[in-house]
Amino acid sequence: MSTGNAVVVNNPVELQPLEQLSTTRDKPLFSPARRQPAKPVVPVARQEPPPPPAPPPSVVVLGIVSENGDGQAAIRAAGKGDKVVRVRTGDDVGGWKVERIEPRRLVLKQGERTVDFALFTTAAKPSKPVERPIRQTKATSPSN
Repeated sequence: MSTGNAVVVNNPVELQPLEQLSTTRDKPLFSPARRQPAKPVVPVARQEPPPPPAPPPSVVVLGIVSENGDGQAAIRAAGKGDKVVRVRTGDDVGGWKVERIEPRRLVLKQGERTVDFALFTTAAKPSKPVERPIRQTKATSPSN
């Protein structure tokens, strides 16, 4: 409705620019706390790191016997006391499978990991280096 040059407005809020009405947007009139609604919280899916791989079992190879290509190994595994156990290819040793039995070593496998146990290790050798006498040579002096 307009009468001449004057504009008649039924609602005086219509004359206010929207930028000045930001308080009613930030603090809604019909909200009991008169606070802006909280932004929705999006739950973040936390991924736990994979557990570290299990360490290989502690095994001492006591002997290996091979007959017609079928090998057996006599071992002592930690946690089994002093009990000697015979294993063949495919047997389980502390969660690891016996992959191969060779004349002087036992190979265990778990997934993509393998570990070798030798029948005779270098630990059986003396750890002290062998001392050898130093040769002394006679220095010759030039003749005058």
